Amino acid sequence: MTPIIEVNKETLKTLNPKVYTLRGDLEQKNYIHVPKLNLDISKQRFGFNKNWDEAHEVAKEQGGRMLTLPEFREFLIYTRDNDKELFNEITEVRSPWRVEWIDAYFEQRKDGLYMLTNNKANAEKINGGLMEDRTPGIDLTNWLNNSTKQGLPQKNIKKGNLWYFHPRDGRVAWFDADSDMAGLDCCRNPSGRYSSLGVRVAKQHE
Repeated sequence: MTPIIEVNKETLKTLNPKVYTLRGDLEQKNYIHVPKLNLDISKQRFGFNKNWDEAHEVAKEQGGRMLTLPEFREFLIYTRDNDKELFNEITEVRSPWRVEWIDAYFEQRKDGLYMLTNNKANAEKINGGLMEDRTPGIDLTNWLNNSTKQGLPQKNIKKGNLWYFHPRDGRVAWFDADSDMAGLDCCRNPSGRYSSLGVRVAKQHE
């Protein structure tokens, strides 16, 4: 792999622009702009082998934050329609295992189950959605095209091959795929760590 050589803008102006690019331009190529969200979302995952709380810090260190469940769903819709290679990288049933944290923490309160986002800073009562496991499965396209406001599958979602584990108290969400299955899992232990588990970074578009 060719090494990246960092230089200042004044030096760069004296070099061949066909060969050298600004680091900012290089970094931008590693992000996808999703107009509906007005977010730039990283093509790659960061912070492998970190738990859910640590992954939030990793995203912050990268100048962004973790994707919420509705944002992750919208990101999948955009890549499905505009970057099929990346969409397949995330959702395709094949090796190796690919898995990423989602900013959704579930908490049971007296009046119902809540979804906490922004690293638990915001809380919203879950209203509707499928509250039973499907193993398998739910239809990926149907989920992307018709979810609840909070990004959960509808109760009447079509059957399919996407494994689904419903939200549970004290658990968080991730999306994963390997040689056996792909799934939306809303009952993961936030303290879990795995070498294939990372976080995708979202930055406000400027």
